[in-house]
Amino acid sequence: MENTSGQGKKAIVPPEIDRWNWGAFLLNWIWGIGNNTFIALLMFVPFVNFIMPFVLGVKGSAWAWQNKEWESIDHFKAVQKKWAYWTAIVYLFFIAAFVGLFFIVMSSMKDSDAFKLAESQFESSREASEIIGKPFSTGLPSGSIENSEPSGKATISFGVEGSKGKGTVYFDAVKELGKWKINSLVLEEEATGKRIDINPPVTPAPAPVDESAAASVALVEKVAEPVEKVGAVAETTVVKAGVRKPTGDVNAFWENFTWDDLSAEEKKLWAVLGWNGRIWGSESESPASEETSWAKLSEAERAALTSLGYNKKSWNKE
Repeated sequence: MENTSGQGKKAIVPPEIDRWNWGAFLLNWIWGIGNNTFIALLMFVPFVNFIMPFVLGVKGSAWAWQNKEWESIDHFKAVQKKWAYWTAIVYLFFIAAFVGLFFIVMSSMKDSDAFKLAESQFESSREASEIIGKPFSTGLPSGSIENSEPSGKATISFGVEGSKGKGTVYFDAVKELGKWKINSLVLEEEATGKRIDINPPVTPAPAPVDESAAASVALVEKVAEPVEKVGAVAETTVVKAGVRKPTGDVNAFWENFTWDDLSAEEKKLWAVLGWNGRIWGSESESPASEETSWAKLSEAERAALTSLGYNKKSWNKE
């Protein structure tokens, strides 16, 4: 058969090449420029661009044969095969880039202070533990975070799964003066669709008083029990409920306990400072409050520390 390629409408299109063209369909106007088929530029015309890829897919091979000279049918097939090959590579690249970007954004959201604060308060919730169980795992979050120092806003949801069930946690938080605060934290149980508010307000701690006055006020029901130490005798406090009153060095006092040793009230106070069961006792991870001076702590954080036996001097000494 005579090679009539490049002769426009006079060119006779061989039946073996007059087939669907993937390069024309997927790369449309780019393919059109490379194959002298400039009708593909109609892709830039509104509304027409919806049907043009399909027209190019059907008619692209015939138009390319008519609009450009080819050495042979085999040469034409080889070039169009390369277009299809590189089209697949380009699309796979963009898909991989999109998926990678998605996971980077979601991972950075999971590493944010707002997410960690919500996760900490969720873990310290007795109601959440009864529904989801422990230990639990969290999925990738979705939502949005606007963070421009010293303010910000976050509206996020994430899945949770524990030994007793599954659910979705929704929370919104605001950042004021460099500190995140949870406005609402809600757990939706997957099995029943029931929603539970797991962000109860933290009761403000009493204002600091001198140690002699504090000693006369019983914060919790306690029993003194002697403990022997090398070169000295000290006392510690065994608590049946509530918040323990530290004796001696306040840091050393709390370091003696695991997260499970803490009472529910103590966990709530430590959660205000960003602690949870995952990072309590960890040597490589700690909340932001650990590196913050007393003066820069929020009112709620200072109130929580006061209830735990700290004051400005003992906290800044850390």
